[in-house]
Amino acid sequence: MHFLAALIVLSTQLIIRTQCELGPCPISWRLPCPLPPWPPTYNMQLSTQQYFYSSEGFYNNQTLAFAALHGVVGIDWINHFGLPNHREETLAQQAALIKAVNPKTRVFVYRNAELALNIYDTGAKVMYDPTKTDWFVLYPNGTIYNDSRMIDHYRQDQFCWDHRNSAVQDYFVNSYAGSAFNQSIVDGIFYDDDGGIWQERHNYPNYTEAYRQAVDAAQQVSLNRAWELGLKYKKHAWQAWLTPSIPNIKDTPARCAEKMRTAMTMKNVPVTFPGMYSGSCSAAWELCKDLPQQLAAFLIARGDYWLFFTPNTWWKEGFETDYGVPLEDAHEPTPNVFVRKWSNATAKLDCNTFVSAITLHSSAKPVDQ
Repeated sequence: MHFLAALIVLSTQLIIRTQCELGPCPISWRLPCPLPPWPPTYNMQLSTQQYFYSSEGFYNNQTLAFAALHGVVGIDWINHFGLPNHREETLAQQAALIKAVNPKTRVFVYRNAELALNIYDTGAKVMYDPTKTDWFVLYPNGTIYNDSRMIDHYRQDQFCWDHRNSAVQDYFVNSYAGSAFNQSIVDGIFYDDDGGIWQERHNYPNYTEAYRQAVDAAQQVSLNRAWELGLKYKKHAWQAWLTPSIPNIKDTPARCAEKMRTAMTMKNVPVTFPGMYSGSCSAAWELCKDLPQQLAAFLIARGDYWLFFTPNTWWKEGFETDYGVPLEDAHEPTPNVFVRKWSNATAKLDCNTFVSAITLHSSAKPVDQ
């Protein structure tokens, strides 16, 4: 993790590039793609998603108002970075502030699947316990590997969980992740570094490949257990949403059409389209050249639990219009041209020219959440 306002939290959400019918959640630790534990909606505003990063304290009023426009938001570990501990509580407090503006916004909070962090009380409680040295990845001399760094005025220690230890798995699931499950204001967890513990670390010894694979495999067991327990508490995992590749202006007509056909096979599983790391625009919406085409593609392909990862500013016309509900499945009436009728609109994307249209019916209007 890096202390930057524009922090990019690495994730392993899968980018799917095949045309065939897709099996749900094709990652080994994932459950069979459970649907979110809340009713589906085709309300466009409630189908938007965004992730929020650094702030010395709680988010200012401008950021808070922007967050509360969305249907689903995530809050990163670096929220309230001026405080060196109690992150479980500050994240929940930030969630409450967002929901005070818009009770319909669903808020996900950060947990790291790789690292025990002393900024979390559930991390610090075990990190410095001398009886729990074997809970963490060790140097060859038996000392704990610590990728520490200074954050503001304090040291952030980062130990790597050794998920091979069954006690670690139990604690990770029931206490570390479980601390969010017990917070009624929280709707789910963003599990960072969920694909293994080695990609972002540095200055560690040359552990054997067998050792690295064993630690990573055990991490997947912990994540599976955490996801299962979360569902019992009606909490979901951010990583449950798959992220297929979205068409863009650089695509050939064939490639654009391939992406659309793939997306259309996925309407029965949770999808973010565009995704956080798969085609979304990280600029003001007016600067996002593909945004109209992306929205049309979303309306054509989407299912019950699809989300649209928004630009860095709010596109009121696109995200607050009442498109109604789909009247049919997406179809391809002519080669590389995709269409879908909604009760209040018709969405079309022509991959031959990369021109889109969302034609509103006379009854369509901006909608309140």
